[in-house]
Amino acid sequence: MAAPNLDTVLSLIIEAHAIKGSTVVIGVTGGVAVGKSTFSSTIATLLSEDTGLDVAVIASDGFLHSNAALAEKGLADRKGFPESYDTAAITTFLDDVRSSKPVSVPVYDHHTYDIIDEVVEVPTVDVLIFEGVNALQFHDHFDVSLYLHADEPVMREWFIQRTSTLRDAARTDYSPFFDPWTDVPEDLFLEMVNGAWELVNLPNLLEHIEPTRPLAHAVIEWEADHAIRSITIQEPT
Repeated sequence: MAAPNLDTVLSLIIEAHAIKGSTVVIGVTGGVAVGKSTFSSTIATLLSEDTGLDVAVIASDGFLHSNAALAEKGLADRKGFPESYDTAAITTFLDDVRSSKPVSVPVYDHHTYDIIDEVVEVPTVDVLIFEGVNALQFHDHFDVSLYLHADEPVMREWFIQRTSTLRDAARTDYSPFFDPWTDVPEDLFLEMVNGAWELVNLPNLLEHIEPTRPLAHAVIEWEADHAIRSITIQEPT
């Protein structure tokens, strides 16, 4: 049997745009390291190439409170949880986008793992994809909501692989966040990464991310090799 393709997902978005006739906002969510950014970029490219629609992708990371603000609020260990975001700013942003207004978005620097003093200007587009671990907390603001799923052990392994790659890159390209990890013995490093998953990413997944799955119009499930296992179209509850 052939693996499912993304045609059904693209059809949902194209139909929503045809009905609305103005900017369509797509929400994409799923656990840490499940592939939200790559998936969103792929959808944006396919839409642009197949339909000529203007598409932009914005990550919710830009709406995180700064590390200093999180520390002041006692939320340094809750980064990525709903309370670590400026929810009022996200709501205003999504309202403006849905009204086809040009907007600006704060920049989150993955090199420093913090908000920096820059913004990205987002012009009026046909489709805006808003992706993030807790994106569907704002499902009322989306025309189409998509949930990405992989089995928890698979996501954990992808998180370890991604973190290891970033740590290795910091050995030749200085990163203030990863530099302290570059000389940590491998077994201790893996223990630290697993600890981060257990203490932060897994609770966030179970308590806040997975409960939004019923709110999605489509659920895309991945295999361990990043192939699509299934695509389920559903009526959001």
